[in-house]
Amino acid sequence: MCDLSSEKKEPVIEMGCMLRSDKMTLCDVYLQPEAAFEVLSRLGEIGCVQFIDMHPDLQLFQRNFVQEVCRCAEMERKLRYMDHEMKIHDIFIYSMKEEPKAAPVHELVQFEAMVEKWGNDITEITTNERDLMKDFLELTELLYVLEYIGPLLGQAEISEDQETRMHGKLHEVQPFGGRLVVITGVVRRAKAYGFEMMLWRLSRGMIHYRQAKEDKILIDPASHTEIRKVAFLAICQGEKLAACVQKVCSCFKVNTYPCPNTYEDRTTMMDKLQTNITDLSQVLEKTRYLRCKALRTVSKQYQAWMAQVKKSKAIYHQMNMFDLDITSKVLIGQCWVPDVDLEVVHSTFTKCCHDLQTNVESFISKREHNLVPPTYHRVNNFTRGFQNLINAYGDSAYRELNPGLYTVITFPFLFGVMFGDVGHGMIMFIFGIWMCVNEKKFIAENSTNEIWNIIFGGRYVILLMGAFSIFTGLCYNDCFGLPFTFGRSYFRNHKSVEELSRGEMIDVDPAGKTGSVYLLGLDPIWSLSKNKIMMDNSIKMKLSIIIGVVHMIFGVVLSLVNFCYFKRCYSILLQFIPEVVFLSFLFFWLVIMIFYKWFLYSAKSTDQEYGTSCAPQILILFIDMALFSETKPVEENCKLAYMFEGQRTVQMFLICVALMMVPILLFGTPLYKLKTNKKKREKAVQNLTQYKYSVMDPKDDEKYDQKVQELTEEVQKHSESFGELMIHQGVHTIEYVLSTISHTASYLRLWALSLAHAQLSEMLFHMILSKLALKDHSVFGCIKVFIIFAVWAVFSVAILVVMEGLSAFLHTLRLHWVEFMSKFYSGGGYQFQPFYFKRMLAGESEKTEAGCKKMMHLRMD
Repeated sequence: MCDLSSEKKEPVIEMGCMLRSDKMTLCDVYLQPEAAFEVLSRLGEIGCVQFIDMHPDLQLFQRNFVQEVCRCAEMERKLRYMDHEMKIHDIFIYSMKEEPKAAPVHELVQFEAMVEKWGNDITEITTNERDLMKDFLELTELLYVLEYIGPLLGQAEISEDQETRMHGKLHEVQPFGGRLVVITGVVRRAKAYGFEMMLWRLSRGMIHYRQAKEDKILIDPASHTEIRKVAFLAICQGEKLAACVQKVCSCFKVNTYPCPNTYEDRTTMMDKLQTNITDLSQVLEKTRYLRCKALRTVSKQYQAWMAQVKKSKAIYHQMNMFDLDITSKVLIGQCWVPDVDLEVVHSTFTKCCHDLQTNVESFISKREHNLVPPTYHRVNNFTRGFQNLINAYGDSAYRELNPGLYTVITFPFLFGVMFGDVGHGMIMFIFGIWMCVNEKKFIAENSTNEIWNIIFGGRYVILLMGAFSIFTGLCYNDCFGLPFTFGRSYFRNHKSVEELSRGEMIDVDPAGKTGSVYLLGLDPIWSLSKNKIMMDNSIKMKLSIIIGVVHMIFGVVLSLVNFCYFKRCYSILLQFIPEVVFLSFLFFWLVIMIFYKWFLYSAKSTDQEYGTSCAPQILILFIDMALFSETKPVEENCKLAYMFEGQRTVQMFLICVALMMVPILLFGTPLYKLKTNKKKREKAVQNLTQYKYSVMDPKDDEKYDQKVQELTEEVQKHSESFGELMIHQGVHTIEYVLSTISHTASYLRLWALSLAHAQLSEMLFHMILSKLALKDHSVFGCIKVFIIFAVWAVFSVAILVVMEGLSAFLHTLRLHWVEFMSKFYSGGGYQFQPFYFKRMLAGESEKTEAGCKKMMHLRMD
């Protein structure tokens, strides 16, 4: 249920709503213009109403409240400019103590004037500061040029009898050999080499170029960043070459400055420049003080102002969706409301009209419709991450079974099967706990980093993935590539110390003398055995097949729940039963054979036929079953080719029944729909004909046209041809039959990634930490342990946790989207997006500037 209070609270979460989306009701809304703003403001606080645009084809400048929207957009633009200035100058922005209400119409003018005043003041101060900084930069560069280039000229003077002519910033001298041009200025250090080479190539070496020995670090007035420049002196001969040099200076954005003719003039100018720079620095400090004072004043109210502006603009956007009835002076609209929130919405309308004391009440009423309602799943902080994984594939259809509820367990479990390692799972688990403990802090910061927001949004997903990885790591007996011991091994040692010292690996033979079963997970002695890879391959491959088949059967069973809820009884007989029989009689039989072989055959068996040497291969049995061929014994001395008597007959029966399900799945639904659609179409045509004859005067009757359109759509709905039905069902049948095989094989990625992760973790430990550090028992080895351990830790986190974790995450996501959800999930709905201030404040603002500019252009015309 939604809360009526204006405090920032989430609607109360009902976990039952995760199973299916909430039931939705389409309502007509009637708002009095004087109460519309306040009613929408209160509805925005509780966030359980989605309004429908009554005129989706109209542009923004054609709407009724475009002027108010543009005024709010202009205030938002000014506030964002202030925010930009505060971030540049590291001004702390205070958070809101209480979230303000939207600024109503009678307060909007005063609020707009206040925002405009502060915006103009900050803009004026910033512009003045930028101009002062530009002048300060030019004076500083000129002083730098005179300080470092002046000594290069020394006591030299350029007399008037040498026919010197001044052209802007060029000092041209006419000596006895031709006119010399002296150019001084500053160039960026990054462009200095290219600038010098360009001048040298342009003049073919006929230019005298010198640079200062020390660079000068200056502040760019536009970006407030440091820039490094160097002063230069260039002397060339001739007007044509001087003009080319000036063009090069323009291309490299070089600032050139005049150099006085005499040594005394240069000294005098330097003294004046130092005085002017000192005075300008004082003015700059005063300007910066006034700017910071203004920005600090704004920073205390910025969050509240921005919230008010955003709320007001959002309300006017919603009001633009309504239809304005001029005759009755009322705003008419439509909205979707969850059934459980209808009482809250009704009470909100009643309370608002009572508080405003309006003459005519605003109200909401239900209406009948044939529209498809939106999908609304109520989630909390824990389930939101899992639901986002499902929504990334597609929003579920209205009232369709939601896979997000089951994903809470199945997703981290399948991830743990691929990522099973106690150490790596512990790292992931601790990281998830850290994010969950500091949840409120990170939410308040409202970070704009997209990658961090994705990771933080899935904090509970990461937490459970780490927990399940620890569990499967215990089952695999794997921690950073090493086993651990909880008790005595199942196997007993029958070799002497000398025999064990000859090699690193040993043979593990379960047929020999053994002890009690190991306490938890795999026996640690397997890590020292030669046949470890064979054992891991066998058990992990069989586990992946078992998990995959059970997971797919669970998905098919969930489709039965959908058929029962939507009362599609024909789909139970013609789709669910053939699908579950086909899947169970083929691949669940494979799972039964795996378990039967585990229990029937043993290395300690006294009967040779039930020993490991005569145990039939399950893969060969399954292939022969699909090919209708007879299986032969594994070895010549083995008599039995099957695990029990009559197994071939049972397998032939299963494969025949499974193949019989294919034509039922292919032709059942089209034939049934063809029969039922014919009756429904005749009835729809009869209803359409009767309605047309029952209306006497249908001219200019909107209700008549709407009713005829609904009846015509009903006729077309049941006019689908048999060919179209067969094409649709044929695609589904072929996809299901082929995908059953491919999806079962796809679950082998559980085995492949688990084995790869274990081998990579073991190799990383032995090749880096063990080989390079732990085997060195000298004094220097103690130092190496710290260094090599740091390298091993970095590689473990970067490769095994981050990269391998991301790979396992993507593979788990694929198993859910393709192999699991395709069995029952259509994902053809659209999401319920209520008018909710909290969600709107956390997101980005809507782009309204284009529509506002269009409106201003039309008014000018």
